[in-house]
Amino acid sequence: MISKPRSFDDLLYLQKLLDKEVSKPRKNGFVPRKRNDMDILSALDDEFQEWQKELPYEYNFKTWKQKEYSREKELEEFVDVLFFFLQYVNYQAEVHYCIVEIFTEPFNDFCAGRIKTTTVLSGWIGIFKEELWSREIVEAFESYFYIATKRGFNIDEILETYWNKWKINIKRINKDWVIQE
Repeated sequence: MISKPRSFDDLLYLQKLLDKEVSKPRKNGFVPRKRNDMDILSALDDEFQEWQKELPYEYNFKTWKQKEYSREKELEEFVDVLFFFLQYVNYQAEVHYCIVEIFTEPFNDFCAGRIKTTTVLSGWIGIFKEELWSREIVEAFESYFYIATKRGFNIDEILETYWNKWKINIKRINKDWVIQE
């Protein structure tokens, strides 16, 4: 039965279901091509950029733009990054069976409140980007949780937001992700 995630394994399972549905041919005839490593990392980075655009003014790189801040919108964009981390883990797990265990540790550390940091947010953003594009993905995942800690997000709201967005995404596949006939 499909239910709200409570663990890293639950998240991976839900992501696997979503990715399976996303990769199926659509009602309008569109057939998604098979994803590769670079596709997933590029999507992850794109979502990270979207999250940065939702940061409050003092952290937002769009210094010229006046925008009302919404913590809920920031959290939603932040969780969108998680979707692609999970996709990456599932994608890599097809070949590297121990990868799930490697990614589980930073998740569990965050859940247990073991992630503490004095580094400023902008420092973590730079570290995250560097790790992502130097293919230190596990380290980037750990940095993701340092950022979550800096932004005051907790595991309960991350899991709840993931679940809510997952339910939306599963319905979007044949709607706004395709050209309507």
